[in-house]
Amino acid sequence: MARSIAVWLGLALAPAWGMSAALAANQLQDTPHTSDVSASRFLDDDLQQVTHSVKSPLQVAQVPAVADLEAQAPRLPAPAPSLGMQRTMPQVTSVNQLSDVRPTDWAYQALASLVEKYGCIAGYPDSTFRGNRAATRFEMAAALNACLDVISDRFASKEDLATLQRLAQEFSSELAVIKGRVTNLEGRVANLEATRFATTTKLRASVIFNVSDVLTGTRAVAANASPNRGPTIEDNPVATYRARLNFDTSFYGKDVLRVRIQAANMPRYDGANLTNTNMARLGYDTNTNGEFRIDDLYYRTPLTKRLFLAFDASAGNFDKNVFTFNPLLQSAETGAISRFGRFNPLYRFGGGAGLTLRYTLLENKERGTGLTLNLSYQAPNAANPNQNAPNTNGLFGGAYAALAQLDWRPAKNLAMGFTYVRSFGVSVAGGTGSSGSPAFPGSAANPIGNNANAAADNFGFQFTYRPIQKFNIAGWVGYSNVYQVQGFPPGLRREAEVLNWAATFAVPDIWRKGDVLGLIVGQPPQTISVRNVALAPGATFNSYHIEGLYRIPISRNISITPGLIAVVNSNSNSNNAPLLLGVVRTTFSF
Repeated sequence: MARSIAVWLGLALAPAWGMSAALAANQLQDTPHTSDVSASRFLDDDLQQVTHSVKSPLQVAQVPAVADLEAQAPRLPAPAPSLGMQRTMPQVTSVNQLSDVRPTDWAYQALASLVEKYGCIAGYPDSTFRGNRAATRFEMAAALNACLDVISDRFASKEDLATLQRLAQEFSSELAVIKGRVTNLEGRVANLEATRFATTTKLRASVIFNVSDVLTGTRAVAANASPNRGPTIEDNPVATYRARLNFDTSFYGKDVLRVRIQAANMPRYDGANLTNTNMARLGYDTNTNGEFRIDDLYYRTPLTKRLFLAFDASAGNFDKNVFTFNPLLQSAETGAISRFGRFNPLYRFGGGAGLTLRYTLLENKERGTGLTLNLSYQAPNAANPNQNAPNTNGLFGGAYAALAQLDWRPAKNLAMGFTYVRSFGVSVAGGTGSSGSPAFPGSAANPIGNNANAAADNFGFQFTYRPIQKFNIAGWVGYSNVYQVQGFPPGLRREAEVLNWAATFAVPDIWRKGDVLGLIVGQPPQTISVRNVALAPGATFNSYHIEGLYRIPISRNISITPGLIAVVNSNSNSNNAPLLLGVVRTTFSF
């Protein structure tokens, strides 16, 4: 019996014939053939879930099917297996369970005997045998050891046992190495499980290194300023950073509690001594003076198969909970380099604590179509109980923004969004558009001269369309009707209208996998009409935004994005010279 097993084993595993066997000893699967397997490798596997199913950042950066684009709520992957879990498939009981083995294979009968008669061969986790890969002596030893275990539980003749003993002696050194490796790995696993950060929390981090400069332009002033053209901007190139640490905790696999801390010293180019306009802001210009502070703090969970809930305790802008329809350029880390170029500014209304519900009304996964309703409420001063005049504090009764959005996917490669936001006490420019330091009356940042006493009806239309796999078009239009709500004489209510639009073009994988070439053109928020607002210049809708960028993937975790931002007629004033900003953003994610 042992002789026949040895013969079949040799037929199945003989490397000289180019036929390999999957490891019979499960604990050896995917183990390197060197003994210095570092504990950090396994710690990285556990924390970042580096399994066979995980995709690299470059894969994630590819164009997604528009029908699959959902709200950008960070989703926690399925819990990783424990470090002690076996990493091969269970022992197969039939050779037919090995998907890549065919009856026409020359070693088919040998495998059938080892699998079905002796039960001492296992496959890989994907149910394959990989018979065309040459087997190493370690694999031969592992398979032999598994067959020895089977024989030890059955009757065998002296001749059989003698044959097996000779084989065991021949591979004794390899068997000893294998045993030592297993013992070493078990010790490392036990140590990692005892000392790892948490069983339910994963650390995800990103770091941005930024080099930027105002290459040319004059300080943006209002059209009715005196003089009506600002001085030439004198600045120096800067090197700055932003670091974010995200602690994502899942309690049952589908929910996520995020606590984010960040530190940054990014410049804001809207300062009075620089461009003096929000039209020149970068998409990631956070500044905490280098101190780590709480940023995102939220909990998200599905309530049913169709209903999703998100609760924000800090920094709860709408863009974090609903789809913004600019999939390849929405990210501050790998997308547009400007603040305006990421998505419709109305998604930035709010910015405090609030609640979001998303309900799937209709869905056809085969056709890639669907209809989704989003409802969200955000209060920027929810943590302040003090009343003021006009009252803008508190979760309710103060400043707020309430959103209703319908996501419609009529075709697999087309998605559209229809958005309404009712707001009070908040700016309708979302930190973009015409402004000043301070924002002048009649600008998009301060359309009626007092945002604290302003209510607004805001409307948005967004779309994203992928005509071919490697070309995505997206865009939006945003309109706001802003008006005074109290304390005005009859017939003298201050009112203003604000408009913005943009079109974005993204070409992924144009030269190498994971890269993106992007172009953004549009008009940032500007007032198109102003009534009864003292000191406001005449409404002129003539500012333009042009942005080009190219994201270069260096590795799975590193990308470099050089880009240029041009603003023509900044602050809606044709006397201002065009602004040109040069930016190089380097992003690390892990």
